[in-house]
Amino acid sequence: MGKLSTLTYNVLFNKAVAYLEDIVKSYKPDILCLQEVETDDRNLKKLQHESYKLADYSNSFFKYGKIYGVATLYNEEKLQLVQSDALNLPKSVYEILLTILRILTVGNKPRTILRTDFRFRANNKVITTYNVHLSSLATNNARAKQLEKVLKDGMSSNKVATVITGDFNYVPYQRKALELLTTMYGFEEATKNILFTYFCPDGKKAQYNLMQRFLARIVKKFYNNRLKMDYTFYKGLKLKKTERVEVDFSDHYPIISYFNL
Repeated sequence: MGKLSTLTYNVLFNKAVAYLEDIVKSYKPDILCLQEVETDDRNLKKLQHESYKLADYSNSFFKYGKIYGVATLYNEEKLQLVQSDALNLPKSVYEILLTILRILTVGNKPRTILRTDFRFRANNKVITTYNVHLSSLATNNARAKQLEKVLKDGMSSNKVATVITGDFNYVPYQRKALELLTTMYGFEEATKNILFTYFCPDGKKAQYNLMQRFLARIVKKFYNNRLKMDYTFYKGLKLKKTERVEVDFSDHYPIISYFNL
């Protein structure tokens, strides 16, 4: 029986990348899914160390004069890269308003989900992963529409083990709708035992814009400064356990899940 581990981490506009190597050495995930990572060549090259290789990346948004996105890395001693594709997601109203700015600065970089297929070297079994970063300034209904595009894509490979993981930005209301949506497409949640994955950092750690600062105040006042925004869903696998990695290098905690094939 094969084993698989996946780790998802929103690195807060690349700030937590400086501490990433220690986390990877401690937990040794087979697949590493990062969000809010700077996608220039220098930084992507820095992410690769020891046996970890960059599978692919996709640009998501422009901020602070830099381009950020999602990146998926893997342990090449255990896995072989088969293919990788980006799925463009429906935009929220806020993102539509920002489209003109993107075109004027770095071109239109739509928010994307990164789908990557790997093959286990030991037994040739295939695993598909989706590295997710849904819209932050949107409604849960808009995020659900983005997620459904991923879930429908996942249905095209029903017999392939699949993991959907990342920063869903899903806030507490309409939690039941999220459960019904993922269940409808045959996925189970690996992060049920995790109560929160996000906390509001102080101003020195995150340079939030006006809207983000407003939302952070709401989180601090009504949700005890903590939210569950990061999720892992799976099918075609058996879950062993999921853990929150207790480090505060970002406003999100790394989340690692262990599976049997």
